[in-house]
Amino acid sequence: MAWFSMQRSAVLSLFAGLALTAWAAQWATGIAESEARQEFEQASAIRVLQLDKRLDAYEGVLRGLQGFFAGSAEVDRSEFHRYVARLELTERLPGFQVVGFARRVALAERAAFLAAVRADRHLVAEGYPAFALRPPGARPEYLAIEYTEPAQGNEAAMGLDMLSESARRGAAERARATGAAAATAPLILAQETGRQASFLLILPIYRNAAPIATMDERQEAFLGVVYAAFRMEDLARGIFGDDAQRLDLAVDDVGLVGTAAGGVADAQPLLRLSPSASKVEGAPYSSEMLLNFAGRQWRLRIAANAAPAAVQRTATVVLAGGALVSILLFALLQTFAGSRARALELADAMTHELRESEAHTRAVLDNTLDAIITIDERGLIESFNLAAEKLFGYATKDVLGHNVKMLMPAPYANAHDGYLRAYRQSGVRKIIGLGREVLGQSADGSCFPMELAVTEVVVNDRRRFIGLARDITERKKMEQLKNEFVSTVSHELRTPLTSIRGSLGLLEGGVGGQLPAPAKALIGIAANNCDRLVDLINDILDIERIASGRMSFQFATQPLLPLIEQALVANQGFAVQHEVRLELVARLAEARARIDADRFLQVLANLLSNAAKFSPPGKAVEVSLLRRGDCLRIEVADHGPGIPEAFWARIFEKFSQADGSTTRAKGGSGLGLSISKALVERMGGAIGFSSEPGQGARFWFELPEVMAESPSMIVPLASADAPRVLVCEDDAAVAQLLATVLKRAGYEVDLAASAAQAREYLGSRQYAAMTLDMALPDETGSDLLSSLRAAKGGFVVPVVVVSGSHDLATPALGGALAVVDWLDKPVDVQRLTAALKRAIHAPASRCARILHVEDDADLVHIVAAQFGSLAEINEARTLSTAKDELATRTFDVVILDLGSPDGSGLELLPVIQGLEHPPPVVVFSASDTATRVDVQQAVAASLVKSRTSNERLLQIVRELTQPAHAARAEESAAAAGVRRRPVTVDGEEQEKHDNKENDDER
Repeated sequence: MAWFSMQRSAVLSLFAGLALTAWAAQWATGIAESEARQEFEQASAIRVLQLDKRLDAYEGVLRGLQGFFAGSAEVDRSEFHRYVARLELTERLPGFQVVGFARRVALAERAAFLAAVRADRHLVAEGYPAFALRPPGARPEYLAIEYTEPAQGNEAAMGLDMLSESARRGAAERARATGAAAATAPLILAQETGRQASFLLILPIYRNAAPIATMDERQEAFLGVVYAAFRMEDLARGIFGDDAQRLDLAVDDVGLVGTAAGGVADAQPLLRLSPSASKVEGAPYSSEMLLNFAGRQWRLRIAANAAPAAVQRTATVVLAGGALVSILLFALLQTFAGSRARALELADAMTHELRESEAHTRAVLDNTLDAIITIDERGLIESFNLAAEKLFGYATKDVLGHNVKMLMPAPYANAHDGYLRAYRQSGVRKIIGLGREVLGQSADGSCFPMELAVTEVVVNDRRRFIGLARDITERKKMEQLKNEFVSTVSHELRTPLTSIRGSLGLLEGGVGGQLPAPAKALIGIAANNCDRLVDLINDILDIERIASGRMSFQFATQPLLPLIEQALVANQGFAVQHEVRLELVARLAEARARIDADRFLQVLANLLSNAAKFSPPGKAVEVSLLRRGDCLRIEVADHGPGIPEAFWARIFEKFSQADGSTTRAKGGSGLGLSISKALVERMGGAIGFSSEPGQGARFWFELPEVMAESPSMIVPLASADAPRVLVCEDDAAVAQLLATVLKRAGYEVDLAASAAQAREYLGSRQYAAMTLDMALPDETGSDLLSSLRAAKGGFVVPVVVVSGSHDLATPALGGALAVVDWLDKPVDVQRLTAALKRAIHAPASRCARILHVEDDADLVHIVAAQFGSLAEINEARTLSTAKDELATRTFDVVILDLGSPDGSGLELLPVIQGLEHPPPVVVFSASDTATRVDVQQAVAASLVKSRTSNERLLQIVRELTQPAHAARAEESAAAAGVRRRPVTVDGEEQEKHDNKENDDER
């Protein structure tokens, strides 16, 4: 029994020991497995966090690039290259395969886009002659990759149409519609040599200053995308480093966020990582989770290759050494301690990597040239890079958590919080998404100008605003220097040039007596070169006014064909000089557009003069008026040498000439086409050209056609009882033009081609007025008029001289002929109709008394010579002298220079307006600046010296002084409450004409 009992005790003890050992082994194994699983899950979560943070950092880099585009009017290839190079992405954020920019190109813009890229020499001297869109074929729209960095190794991506492949197209369309970052489904890169899965991260670029609040606005403002390409295996190694070789990691793309099914059939593999050692069948631990990134959902599965060795060792030790409990406990404690240490070490490593990643991102932001500031919805500053510290003079720690209005001067600081509050409530944007110039305030309280671009981002349902600021103090200084230079050119060159040109004109007109032929030739050469210099100065000032937006336009809907015919007549003399013909080969009689007629004629004059200069002698310059869709196209074609292809891209740039030798041979400043382009675009049109070497060039510009015409806009033709005008002109084309203009103005017209025919008409009919050409085939115009005046009974028909000869309206000749006006060819039709209206309806003129306020004695002498006995000129060199003259005498007109030795001429205007009978004021100054509204109401006309001819000044003053008693009556009416118009002689039509003609003079 005892043995049995011992045996039983031994057996029981054995079974109890075995049971206790098995239980202890099972308990210890469970603890070890639980700890190992926790360690595995923690490591997995850290891996996912690493990936998420790194992807956020990549998106942040693209956000910075997006902001770079938003802060620039246009980013060329060299600027893109320098910006990306400064980021040092390979060293700081490994994993980028390529960073690029793809531009949206419409089918109609494809050829121009290809030409522009192939000729792009900003980075590579030879350009990109082999650049092409891939895949080939016509599509309504392209999203063509234009810039890639690094360029080496990514040549295969250049020109790829991202809309031609579904994965890229889907992501690009999502980014375009939402304004947010979008990732593609897995794909193979165009430059990939193997089969490694990759994906693209895309951010949209919108047109600066365009609204993007709605999807439709974003679609309309879309310019292209910036993107980054990643190969998944390279990305994983860039994030996890050497640990990537020990991971069993699978990443699958399961579709768009919110629509992904998540099943195996829906998944597309992105990444498969496994250690080099063979895997144990059936992983003991695995972790699966979903990661939302840029609109797509990734499923990450991390598996342990085998059960941890600690678990197996614990079970073996417990089973083998059940009797050695203390050793087992010690081993368990050591195992637990080791597991905990490893978990802590792994957590520390992951934390270090996260901090390092954050430091890399911070380094990228701190090394940008622009100040980058982020604020929350309340306006509190969340980040402040080094460039911002330098710009505003604050340390980062001094501004974080403070309201951004501390960086603004009053009144912007006071209004900022209210703007943010209104934006949160209404969603109406005022500066978000736009670039504009504002004032910033530095730490010392000083203010400085800066460019500011603000964008809005939403991260984790939190709205933030990113501001990019750039100091433009130096640019403002340069603009001030430019304005001072323009002012100097305006005053110091225009005043003496006006005197020189006026003197030469008077000498040519015979004021100094009859000149010998050699002297007359030299005077002509000097006058021509003076005109060239004046034209160059005016072109330069036109360019400055166009760039600053100060050029005024007088728009009206009118037919184009009469203006084109007028331009052909006006430029006929220039064509004759170059032995070419101007021909109108295609007409549209009813074509109408809303234009400024003077600017339209200026554009045509530039195109016609260029065509005439470059056409061979004997050839014709062909002008066409065509209809293209809903636009009217005006074409000017020559048969010259054509335009070199290398010059096409620069032809509309300022001071552009295809060849320096051509410049000397043909003349010109290289500004005409640049000015023409600006004028056409301001009138809502477009300009372009086509050319083949040796076959000539065809320049064209298009304007929107105005189809409907209200009855009030129809020009009335002459009625049966209309005044009759005799046009005495031997040139059939000019005679027909004058007849057309006068009939449209409501006159009956007879044409006389010779002096004899004119006498015959005058003897048989009654005429209200007569136009006279001075060069008739059988008798000079002056002889005809003198004989008519000397005939028995006299000759009382008012005469308007329309002649191609020089202005001979000297005192002697003007007094002898007593003509109403003297018009040079080409004919200013508005001035012609105004002169006839004045001749028919106005009473006779009298000698006018004029006060000329001018400190330049030479110019006073020239103006006095122009008027001769037609007016009494009283000179005032200073404002004080002028005030004394006004206090003691009565004047019909005051000619006023704004630059006086003792003050501004504007100071004299209140004195004149305070007189009992204030005379009209003609501002005749070198200043080309815009005049204030109150000053405009106080002057009758404002003329610029270098832009105003002798006859123009004479005409304006005569209009204001004929008749003197009418002016007195008008001023009396004004004293009774009737307001005087700027130019009163010819009523409303003359006022409109002078306002338009003086746009360049103001």
